[in-house]
Amino acid sequence: MRCRRSRPLAAVSAFAASVAPVGLFALLALVVFLPARAFAQAEAAPAEPASALAEHTPATLAPPPATQATAVVAKDPTAADASPTPSVAVREGRPAQAENTGRFEFGSYGRISVASDLRGGTGRPADIVAYGARVDEASYSEFELRREDTFGDNIKTRIVTTLALFPEFFHFTGNATDHIGVRNLYVQASYKDLTMWAGSRMYRGDDIYLLNWWPLDNQNTMGAGAMYKLGADTVIAGHAGMQRLENDSQFQQIPAVAPYGFGTVPVTTLDRPRTIETLKITHFVRNSENRHVFASDKAGFKVSLYGEAHQIAAGVRKETNPDVERALPSDTGYLVGAQLGYWTGERDTYVSLFLRHASGLAAYDPLATPTTYANDQSTHGTTENLIALSGNWEKEWFGVMAAAYVRFFRDGSPAPTSREKYDEGIVIARPQIYIGEHWGVGIEGSYQQRRYALINQDQDANLTASLLRGAILPYFSPTGRGSFKRPQIGLVYAVTSRNSGARSLYAAEDVFSQRKTEHFMGVLAEWWFNFSSYP
Repeated sequence: MRCRRSRPLAAVSAFAASVAPVGLFALLALVVFLPARAFAQAEAAPAEPASALAEHTPATLAPPPATQATAVVAKDPTAADASPTPSVAVREGRPAQAENTGRFEFGSYGRISVASDLRGGTGRPADIVAYGARVDEASYSEFELRREDTFGDNIKTRIVTTLALFPEFFHFTGNATDHIGVRNLYVQASYKDLTMWAGSRMYRGDDIYLLNWWPLDNQNTMGAGAMYKLGADTVIAGHAGMQRLENDSQFQQIPAVAPYGFGTVPVTTLDRPRTIETLKITHFVRNSENRHVFASDKAGFKVSLYGEAHQIAAGVRKETNPDVERALPSDTGYLVGAQLGYWTGERDTYVSLFLRHASGLAAYDPLATPTTYANDQSTHGTTENLIALSGNWEKEWFGVMAAAYVRFFRDGSPAPTSREKYDEGIVIARPQIYIGEHWGVGIEGSYQQRRYALINQDQDANLTASLLRGAILPYFSPTGRGSFKRPQIGLVYAVTSRNSGARSLYAAEDVFSQRKTEHFMGVLAEWWFNFSSYP
């Protein structure tokens, strides 16, 4: 795999550029016209019970956890976890009215670990690709409180608040003001087959558990969205929102003389949030009364088509010298992708394939900032192409999870060599042996590689960083055997062997640049329950 400046897939790019405006128009139509259609249908026809979109979803895959989920079928908020239909009371001759039936729910996701490097220090992550193995992930947790209500046969609401705890925790800082963030704070309402929401939301599809990664749709914005069910097997969903980072390219405040009195007041001179629109269409293929596709009624297949449009406005940033101003141009980008998924309905067995092409601003995560630009200081010319695969298989006392991806990233800089031009990939597998109903041992192996458009002077070739990792994970599972049964409490020992290219990515003073082998040994716990993070 030679590392050179690759030309974007011309046909894919041209097609995606042509459909981006259509996608935005479709999103507008979704938000504006579908509510009208739903209400019109309600007036013209009697109420019907909502169809169960996730009827044949594997039990342990729906609902999946907020930050680690490998569900093949997205959860249907209009059908799953719905409040019971309220009784109808007739009082003193007045028209019958439905009583409100509601409840509070609590859910959580979390992982916490502590490990040693067996050299007297704490264990450190050693991944060299963007989405590496999760055995050495930092501790993290989320707590969700939500209110579920049903108003009559057709109207349901959900109010969700999710707070997250980010590392480092008090035990490793001595600082009592731990990092707390708002991940969800939104209101969702459903009317028959239409669902709407507004607020702050983690808006996600399916992930690859072993890599702790959402390969296709993964948004964290302040905005609004809508989902509409077209029959029992097709769902169309759209969303628009914005996010802004406090960095040099998006936000700036400078001190100015106070209009009254003495001193200064802060004045915002740069305010450039990124605006993102998404559109997703998912179709399910399952057995029904009129169609028999699979041998088992528990099995199913789905295909999703997905698109994003990104925009950021122009602005002016004042440099250290107040007389110098730097113009920041407006920027745009788009992303198109697809997912194919198949599940058997037995023991969480499934397989998913993801494809994605991104261009311009959309090639960068919304929570990341580009470090290199084209000559016009935009991200024009930046491309990302990837293919990812994940799956799980279980039978009796044995199971195996596996995943892989290859990714080709090219920044928009005209320079032929750059650390922002690279190819990367990972192959990972975790076979597990279940000992009885509550004990198990996992053995994980992975290989990672990233090849840069840089010359390694020692080898007179492209700089190639690679590592090989093995891990053993004995655990106790109170809820039974299975790859996705939680909570789990266990031990982990991982050993990583890194080549000279991987070591060269660290500063000379860093021990990671000096050692070929890294150890990670500790205890870990992970849990998830009653979470509603998926649309």
